[in-house]
Amino acid sequence: MKKNYFILFALLILILFILTHPAVSIHAAGNGLLLWYEQILPALLPLAILSNIMVYSNYMQIVTKYLYPLTKHIIPTSQYGCFAFLGGLFFGFPMGSKISADLTMQQKISKEEGEILSICFNQLSPVFISGYLLTNILEMPKMILFSYTALYLPPVCYAIFQLKKLKSAPYKKAASDSHLDFGIVDAGIMNGFESLTRLGGYIILFSIFAALLNTCNLRYPLVNLICTGMTEVTTGISCLKTSALLPEYIYPMAMFFASFGGLCGFAQTCSMTKTCAFSKSRYLLCRLCFAVISSILGYFFYLCAFS
Repeated sequence: MKKNYFILFALLILILFILTHPAVSIHAAGNGLLLWYEQILPALLPLAILSNIMVYSNYMQIVTKYLYPLTKHIIPTSQYGCFAFLGGLFFGFPMGSKISADLTMQQKISKEEGEILSICFNQLSPVFISGYLLTNILEMPKMILFSYTALYLPPVCYAIFQLKKLKSAPYKKAASDSHLDFGIVDAGIMNGFESLTRLGGYIILFSIFAALLNTCNLRYPLVNLICTGMTEVTTGISCLKTSALLPEYIYPMAMFFASFGGLCGFAQTCSMTKTCAFSKSRYLLCRLCFAVISSILGYFFYLCAFS
C-alpha cells in the first residue's frame, strides 16, 4: 500500500511540474524525444528486429552451435545462453535484457540463467562508450580500453561466479527445426517497433523528471548532477561536460552513471523483462554494486593514464 501511495505521489508531482513549468517540461520532453529518434531508434531498431527473427525462427541454434565451443571457455553459459551473452555485450542496453527475456520465454534457457544474463550483459554498448561518452562528451579517447575494463569486468566476474553454480544442473531443451517465413518477419518487425516505442516513452518521462530535479534544487549543483545521472544516464553524462568538477572526479562519475544505467534504464529493463518475473531488487542491487566498483576502477585508471 505504501508503495502505491509513493508512486501516486510521484505521478502527481510530475503532473504538477508539467502544469507549472510548461516551457521546461516541453524542452526536456523534446530533448528526450530527439535522443530517442536520432540515436536510440536508428541504432537499436534493426538489432531488435533481427534478434527477434533469429530467436523466433530458431536460426539462432545454428549460430550458437559454432560460437558456444568458444564462448563457454569465457562465460559458462548454456549453448543458447551464449547468444544472450554476445548479443548483450555487442548490441548493448537494453537489447541484452530483451534477448535474455525472449530466450527465457521461448524456453531456450532457464529463468535463473536468463536473470543472470539480463543483469550482467545489459550494459551500454562499446560503441556508445567509445563514441558518445569518451569522444564526444569527455574528450578522452585514450581511456577507451580502461573504460571497457572498468565497465565490463565487474559484471563478467559476477556472471562467471553465478553461472558456474548453475552448471551442475544445466537446462535442456530439445532443438527444433529452423524455419523462416513472412509471419515470423512481420512479428519480429512489430515486436521491435513496440519495444522501441516503449523505450521512447520512458526516456521522455525520465527526461522531464530529471528537469524537475534540476529546477527544484538550484543551490546544490553536485546533488543535481548526481540525481540527474542516477535518473537518466545520457542526460547525466552530458551534464558532466559543463560541471565544475575536476577531471579526476568527472571520469569516475561517468563510469558510475554508465555502469548503473539510471532509473530510466531500470524501468526500460523491467519493461523488456516483465513477462519473465525477473527479480527487480536483485537487478538494482547488482547494478549499484557494479557501478561502485566501476567508479573505483575508473579513478585508479585515470590516475594511471594522466599521472
